[in-house]
Amino acid sequence: MASDIRIVRTRKGARMEQDGLIVSEILDHPGATDSLFDVLAASVAALARGDRMAMLGFAGGGVVAPLRAMGYGHPIEACDLSLQGEPLFRELSAPWCGDVRVDEAEASAWLRAKRRAYDVILEDLSARVDGEITKPAVSLDVLPALMKRKLAPRGIAVMNVLPVPGRPWTRLLPYLAEPFAEARVMVLEAWENRVLILGDELDAAAVCSRQISHILAAVGSDEAGAFSLRTVR
Repeated sequence: MASDIRIVRTRKGARMEQDGLIVSEILDHPGATDSLFDVLAASVAALARGDRMAMLGFAGGGVVAPLRAMGYGHPIEACDLSLQGEPLFRELSAPWCGDVRVDEAEASAWLRAKRRAYDVILEDLSARVDGEITKPAVSLDVLPALMKRKLAPRGIAVMNVLPVPGRPWTRLLPYLAEPFAEARVMVLEAWENRVLILGDELDAAAVCSRQISHILAAVGSDEAGAFSLRTVR
């Protein structure tokens, strides 16, 4: 994480910002952030078929509060190149966050070193390239196939995909999905990001959409119903 992260205290906790973009929304209680982090959390909580979770890219752990509010109480293993955001996360979340372990490590090396298979891997990495916040090269060229190898047979991967200069969505999304038998993409009304849900045994897009919408509505997130979901072809 870059050193130019700005911490903004809010009535619900704190926000980490970089270049005007929200890096993490850290709550002081389990609940909805009314942001992209709710959508990532709901994709995990609604669709994961087991309790072993890896998170690539932690920042301030913005996904943890909605995950816990959604009833996903399982341990979380995470890594990040910098632990700059972890002290703030612990300050605000320690009483209720449960078992969250964060290692300072590069994502692909960290995941390769793991001997266990995961039921869900959440990839939420970003990088500054030519002044733009986008996906790092490892997310494009290494991690999709590596995540596929590290998933349990019915496991899923959830990717927060930022725009990549020179790669339109119509090329980028199928490229990222190539190692997997099934792929769904979520288009969000309020965010330019896409959320990819990847696996070898996914439910139909309409079923996934209903499951995610239901769990977002259950925690009162503004993101409930504010997205569309389709199959990547």
